[in-house]
Amino acid sequence: MSPDAWRLLDGRAERAGRSWTETKAALPVSERVRARVLAAMPFGVFVEIDGQPDALGLVEITTLPRGGELPAIGVFLDLVVVNHADHNWQVRLRPAIETAE
Repeated sequence: MSPDAWRLLDGRAERAGRSWTETKAALPVSERVRARVLAAMPFGVFVEIDGQPDALGLVEITTLPRGGELPAIGVFLDLVVVNHADHNWQVRLRPAIETAE
């Protein structure tokens, strides 16, 4: 990942820390969200969550379909909140699974 991408995430992490309490309240576990991919890393993708500009979301590679490439920067994903990582102010997400009715 480029140094520019790290700087982008550093700024977001700082903002995420300042608004962490509000972010957790607005994004409870099991909440469905839409998010745009900001950066790709070997372990997953960081995303910007719609309606929560200060939140920093992470979709770990282990939750993504196997054998595929990481989603491209700028792509929108439908996701579900899995948990909150208090130590680094990240909202952990996984792809939303559509169920047939």
